[in-house]
This record gives sequence, structure tokens and C-alpha cells, in this order.
Amino acid sequence: MSSQKQVEQFRSFDNFDLVRQLLQAIEQILASLGTVFDDLTAILNQNGTIEEQTQAITELRNRSPVEVDTIFYIASQLGKTLQGGNGGVVPSVPIPTPTTPQVPV
Repeated sequence: MSSQKQVEQFRSFDNFDLVRQLLQAIEQILASLGTVFDDLTAILNQNGTIEEQTQAITELRNRSPVEVDTIFYIASQLGKTLQGGNGGVVPSVPIPTPTTPQVPV
């Protein structure tokens, strides 16, 4: 077998292994999103000061950085939608409005 074919086979195996590792990591993150969401909700529902809540969220982010960032990303996209923007979540639908008459200047 030529060295080029060996390199191609190695790269193919390496890419397959990387994809497998990524899928396993994604599976773990998705499995823990609910718990992290519950933790975040509990922090936000506490009667602590903003500083205390910020500190608790920072600690949660240190423990689960991808999960917290994922939840905040989803919230930002939903926020855009709720504020009337597209946000990538719901496609915008044009609403017909009456035309404004044009006055020549």
C-alpha cells in the first residue's frame, strides 16, 4: 500500500474518530441542559441582589460553560423573536400595510 493511501486512511479514521467524539460531547451537553436550566432558573428566582445572582451565574458558568452559553443563546434568539425581529427562530411574514401617498416636492 502506498504511503499516500495510508495517510488518507489515517485521516479518514482520524476524522471519523473526531466526529464520534463530538457527537458524544454533544450528547452529554444535551443531557445536562435541563439540570443547568433548572439551576439557572433557581438562581434567577432567588431574592438575592443582582451581585449575588451574577456571582451564582458565574459559578454555574464555570461548572457548565457550554450549557449556560447555550441557554443564553437560545434566550437571545427567542428575545429577538418576541421583540418583533426574526432572530433566526421564526421566519418573518410580511404584513400588508396601506401604501403611503407620495407627495411630490
